[in-house]
Amino acid sequence: MHECWKDWGKVILRAAIVLVLLFYGCWPICLEGGSMEPTYESGNIVCVSWAAGKVGGYDRGDVVLFDYETENEKKTLLKRVIAVAGDHLEIDADGAVKVNGVVQEEPYIMGKTDGAVNLWIPSDTVFVMGDHRNASFDSRNIGVIDVQEIQGKVLFRLFPFWK
Repeated sequence: MHECWKDWGKVILRAAIVLVLLFYGCWPICLEGGSMEPTYESGNIVCVSWAAGKVGGYDRGDVVLFDYETENEKKTLLKRVIAVAGDHLEIDADGAVKVNGVVQEEPYIMGKTDGAVNLWIPSDTVFVMGDHRNASFDSRNIGVIDVQEIQGKVLFRLFPFWK
């Protein structure tokens, strides 16, 4: 009889975890490409929540998922928010990223930030870049992203567990 209760306890715990994930609009995404290295690598599985950004908004440092359409294809991209509405963003020739005049500490990046930028971020938009700056197709190429286009925010990595 004791084993039966243990089995039921496991089932109830798993169902509770699934319900919490569904409540927060969380779904797993398997990543492709290396634009977010070293933070996330191709093959990593992350948990993305559609509700997290809708409720709390998007802040500098958040990693977000959005679609980008060209004439030929539609791509789903995962990038880090660098600047939000109302911020002044400047990327100088040396690759220093300044938000509102303050040089950003970015220990998570790989490569040098190329591409001179000097702009005010319009309302209801964000400026995003990949962590692997030399291998990222991001706001330096496509401009700011409307927050309505963002599908979700990464909450945590599901796999590999040890990272």
